[in-house]
Amino acid sequence: STVSKAARDLINAQTPPNAQPSVTDASLKKSAIGPGYTAIPLPAFVYNRNEGAWIGALMPIFRANAQGHIEDIYAPLYLHNDLIGETFTFNYFGYRSDTRQYHAIVSYATKVERSIDLSYKDISFGGGRYIVSLQANAGKSAFNRFFGFGNRAGEQKESNYALGDTNLKAGVGVNLGHSLSLLATERLRFVSIGNGVVSSLPQTRRAFPTAPGLDGATILGQSLTFAYDSRDNQLTPLHGTYATLMAEHLDNFETDNRDEWWRLTAEARNFLPHFDDRAVLVTHALLDALPIDSKGLVLHGVPFYERPTLGGETTLRGFGRGRFVGSYALLLNVEERVSVVHRSIMGNVVEVELAPFLDCGRVDRHLTTHHTFGNLQYNPGLGVRVLARPNIAGRLDVAYGRDGAAVYVGLDYPF
Repeated sequence: STVSKAARDLINAQTPPNAQPSVTDASLKKSAIGPGYTAIPLPAFVYNRNEGAWIGALMPIFRANAQGHIEDIYAPLYLHNDLIGETFTFNYFGYRSDTRQYHAIVSYATKVERSIDLSYKDISFGGGRYIVSLQANAGKSAFNRFFGFGNRAGEQKESNYALGDTNLKAGVGVNLGHSLSLLATERLRFVSIGNGVVSSLPQTRRAFPTAPGLDGATILGQSLTFAYDSRDNQLTPLHGTYATLMAEHLDNFETDNRDEWWRLTAEARNFLPHFDDRAVLVTHALLDALPIDSKGLVLHGVPFYERPTLGGETTLRGFGRGRFVGSYALLLNVEERVSVVHRSIMGNVVEVELAPFLDCGRVDRHLTTHHTFGNLQYNPGLGVRVLARPNIAGRLDVAYGRDGAAVYVGLDYPF
């Protein structure tokens, strides 16, 4: 759900996913609440185009071992949103080694939204040779939008729906060496569709009665992902390349004829430092496609929430999440991250970055048409980031697209 994602962003920005941070700052030690424990009260603010503002407070409690390495993080979170009222969330994150992590998140709102999320991951299982990943989550989110299909779906067609979503996922992989890995994943998803909470918008079920997937879905998928990662850091990279190629086969058991389809996803991020490492040129490219026959028969039965989408803080930042839906999505982000402030504050090196960017992309029914690189949706924008490497402290992205301006506030880089 939105709240679970916000909580993960807020906590993960404090702790890299594959590292054990140390409690060494004297200012943190002053707030210790007991042997091995440190508490840091923080304001919490999240905003995006679909949900509006979330305002509240977060209290991360860190437990360090005798060496000063954080092994456990407990983080109660309170947020208020005008549409769903008060939300109470408890987060737990465990870091028992540099390569093994797990978390548990439980969230409940006074209206509609609730979720539970459990996960375990070890990228160096069996002496460093293997990768093991397990995840289970279930919940209901109230703010989902649907505008119809295609790159030209108009803003005046906006509708909203609530999404009940349960996911079970298990992955096993192998580290091949030289920054290469191979991961096989099995996932099971149960989906139900209900009414959204935005009374000023029509309900998706009434606005798009023929959209596939409105009666829910039971989806089983098997994927194989090949990855290359030469980045110097997973959260705040200055140089290197991260690329993945995934092929997934899916079945929807909810339909009488048991719809089947394939999904192919290729993604790449490149980080090029220059000006004596004071700036980094970042490029991000994505191709997400559903291969179909010439008549589009396979595509016809694919639920709209299982199709490639663009819009949101990691794709087209001038639009809301899931703004454009199609049978393929093509995306390019170009961002120049320039360090403008670099100073030591209370023993920590803090940086402020300005990041002008341009996002462009499109969705459509067929990939190989003369429109593939035409009629693009695009949005220029400017990002401001406050960093405490190797952890990101805050992010503000402002962009302007066809629907107007959009603002995303959160933690971690968009890509």
